[in-house]
Amino acid sequence: HYNLNNSPLSQENLNEDRLLIIDEIGYCPDAFQMLAALQYTGEFPHIITISSNPVTKEMLDLYYHIPVFPMQFNEFLIAIAKDWYIEAIITHFETNKKIPDIVHKELINLFNLYLIIGGMPGVINEYLNFDNLLNITEYHMFLLSTYRNNINNICSDSDALKMNQVLSSIPFQLIKENRKFQYKLIRKGTTHTMYKDAIKNLTDINYIIPSYKISSEELSGLYTTIKENKLNVNEITSFKLYFSDVGILHSLLSKQLNHPFDDIAKKALLENYVAKTLQANGYPLMFWESGSTAKIDFLIPKEEGIIPVELFIDNNTRSKSISVLKQKTDFSYAIKISARNFGYSKNVKYVPYYAAFCL
Repeated sequence: HYNLNNSPLSQENLNEDRLLIIDEIGYCPDAFQMLAALQYTGEFPHIITISSNPVTKEMLDLYYHIPVFPMQFNEFLIAIAKDWYIEAIITHFETNKKIPDIVHKELINLFNLYLIIGGMPGVINEYLNFDNLLNITEYHMFLLSTYRNNINNICSDSDALKMNQVLSSIPFQLIKENRKFQYKLIRKGTTHTMYKDAIKNLTDINYIIPSYKISSEELSGLYTTIKENKLNVNEITSFKLYFSDVGILHSLLSKQLNHPFDDIAKKALLENYVAKTLQANGYPLMFWESGSTAKIDFLIPKEEGIIPVELFIDNNTRSKSISVLKQKTDFSYAIKISARNFGYSKNVKYVPYYAAFCL
């Protein structure tokens, strides 16, 4: 509780560098009234409020809103004091020239470390404090338990049960050959109608990231459809779900599968990583399939047309999916993300895993 009338602060000792941080303001709607008063009095020139739950549109219109995501790979490099790599990655991404092999191998190793740790600041700090990975899985499980506790506190028992069931099913959804969400993995007889609200609620609090299947007919005007808010994702029943942090998925898979991971589990991790990276960069998540003949992992909508993004395990980037998609809609180039070094050939831009933040 902060009493404005009995504030110990006076105009004489105001400090322009003073910063007020209010955590979880979403739990106290009345606190927004306090913000207005504090702004009027000028006692705190800079105010940051944090909320893990969605706030009203009116609040978003009144104040500058910055969505916060788990740290991307470039931010991870800064955290572990390897930030000098970032400029090199950006330069080679823009020029499509190969980065020196020794640097490429070092970055692949750092990227593999990032897949294990993820982008949650507390987990990264745990790694830095002890300089090992011994407590990482335990910390991820702790974070996941806080998610579940929060769900139980803010939702009815029925809604909380469904949301927790969806969360629990995600690792099993992603280690299938077909990673599209299947309700039968939650419980036999469940339907989209029964769980669509639970999925929306988890998405709203950024515990999960949905990626929606786009039909061939929607490809050509996709950018305009999204810009004009005409894509109704609530009506799309074919989608994939990812965790908001790839490290949590890695720890869950580690508890369920034997090491080393097979190719399906590796692809699940890589997809989750790219999904969270694209989300943090402001892209809507969507994918495209043509029966069993072609699959494009992600589509980036641009004003000039879509950019298909394919994801590969290791260095093998051979695929006919781009050619099949080309028959459905036109695009200037495609992106292939893999362990392969930078390059550009035949309208395909080759991007190493660690450079996905440049997209």
